[in-house]
Amino acid sequence: MTINLVLLDVDGTLTVDRGNLALDPDAIKVIQRVKDKVKLGLVTGNALIVAETLTRYIGLGDDSPIIAENGCVIKVGSTITMLSNLSAREVVDELIKRLGLRPTYQYQCRYLDITIDVVGDDYGVVERIKDELRRMRLSDLYDVETSGYAVHVRPRDCSKAKAIAKMCELMGIDCSTVAFIGDSDIDAEAFGIIGLGVAVGNATKRAKERAKLVTRNPSGKGVAEFLTNIVNST
Repeated sequence: MTINLVLLDVDGTLTVDRGNLALDPDAIKVIQRVKDKVKLGLVTGNALIVAETLTRYIGLGDDSPIIAENGCVIKVGSTITMLSNLSAREVVDELIKRLGLRPTYQYQCRYLDITIDVVGDDYGVVERIKDELRRMRLSDLYDVETSGYAVHVRPRDCSKAKAIAKMCELMGIDCSTVAFIGDSDIDAEAFGIIGLGVAVGNATKRAKERAKLVTRNPSGKGVAEFLTNIVNST
């Protein structure tokens, strides 16, 4: 299989473990070693400004393609594309008031996918939010998911899968030549529209079930394993 682009999730994938925010040094070392041999980009639930900063600090460079806010925002070169005209900001402001929740530290930096901080049962919070959206008669407009780091409320017409398809169109490459490595339920849908969906060894059950490949190692060490194998096979 020809791979022209490898897309990397961040939280739970480039980190030392799921639920940990520290980047795995083994993953970063391999990224810096292979970046001139294979095109790399980020696909993340983080805000665009966070993703742009990460590309610089981990050594990918300013020209690396980025999908941010779980597929709501795409950056290819200097062009930024929003996949929806609808933002979840006002509805999340109301949800925070109604349910006694709190925003994440990235809250003010986000455009469309708005995040809620979660301590404890994030799946329970997801269900509470879905119930409230039904009462507000807005459940047809927004998706609610957990990344394991935060609960995301985003316009329904956005997803990582749709964003990857749009990114491939903008870059002029075939999605069948793209690999994407991730760890969460949010990543799982995107595995179906690319050539090679990869789940790290400690990924969620849904991500593993939908991936074509599961690494032996978890999170960042799984990324290091996969990138090393990709470069060695070319």
